[in-house]
Amino acid sequence: MALANPIMNPRLLEGLRTIVFDNDGVIVDSYEANMVYYGTIRQELGMPPMTEAERVYVHTRTHNEAVRHIVPTDKLDRAFEIGRNFDASLLHPYLKRSEGLGEFLWWLRDAGFNLAINTSRGTSMEMILDLLDLRGFFHPVVTSDKVSVPKPHPEGLNWIMRDHGVRPDEVAYIGDSIVDERAAVASGVRFWAYGNPSLNAAVHISSFWDIKSAMQGCYKGRVLTY
Repeated sequence: MALANPIMNPRLLEGLRTIVFDNDGVIVDSYEANMVYYGTIRQELGMPPMTEAERVYVHTRTHNEAVRHIVPTDKLDRAFEIGRNFDASLLHPYLKRSEGLGEFLWWLRDAGFNLAINTSRGTSMEMILDLLDLRGFFHPVVTSDKVSVPKPHPEGLNWIMRDHGVRPDEVAYIGDSIVDERAAVASGVRFWAYGNPSLNAAVHISSFWDIKSAMQGCYKGRVLTY
């Protein structure tokens, strides 16, 4: 394991062609938005605020999994109805692009890397891309409603590899949760942990500025320069 910085071992970056991003907690700082959304569902059902463990769970799972985890079975129909009728624009003030992400994406694209997303988020991913002015950077954008089995199942990452025509050793998946780590392991790709030092990852990223500097130091386009 290594911390991303300009003097890290460049061999850890060797052979990459595709960089895949998780969304929540990586592309976008959406923690507060998720807490407002799921907290509203609980509140309208007359339930108490979520526990800390429940807050962690809903931030890293699909919408379906999250709702079923924090709502009793007899209230699920009403919970999903509240979710369908929720005004997503109320969450916009709580959503922001992660620091340094835009500059990192521009550099990766200019250098010739393939970019994709593999997320537990569903149809709201389109809204996120528009809101943060990120449309056009990623292909494919694999969401939980596009796969038969969501993360940590490897279906999403396998789809991306087929689409890009790359092998697992040519892919790095940037995530922030144990679900992302398990998805990477299941598909055989490299796992880079963003903002979560407790995860088992080949590279730990504390900021996108740092990983950008590290990659700039050893790549000219997708060709290693060391």
